[in-house]
Amino acid sequence: MEIKQLEPAEIIRSEMGTWTHSEYAKYLAEKCNDAEWIDQKDWDELKRYFNIDTVTFWMEGHVNTDDWETMMDAGDISKWNPIAPNGFFLIDIHFSEDDAYALFARNKREVEVA
Repeated sequence: MEIKQLEPAEIIRSEMGTWTHSEYAKYLAEKCNDAEWIDQKDWDELKRYFNIDTVTFWMEGHVNTDDWETMMDAGDISKWNPIAPNGFFLIDIHFSEDDAYALFARNKREVEVA
């Protein structure tokens, strides 16, 4: 099975503050038919294909309530600048049905157990 290591990309967010890594978007379009939601099996395959681990931050848990309501009501998350965890890089920042999210990835690490 082919592995295509996902690498950080230049982030140029839209006027609404959204952005998607081009290789991640291409994979979703080709392999998942641009589905709004994919099941766990497909998600695991995506992570295997790119050799990544992922973590998602939800905006509601990272900004105060007033800022969250203002940004969600306006449909503009450009003022939300989530900080990537150590070793991770942004691959997607968008709105979901009930919140906004930032999806981060990092290269999968080999772990040795003593």
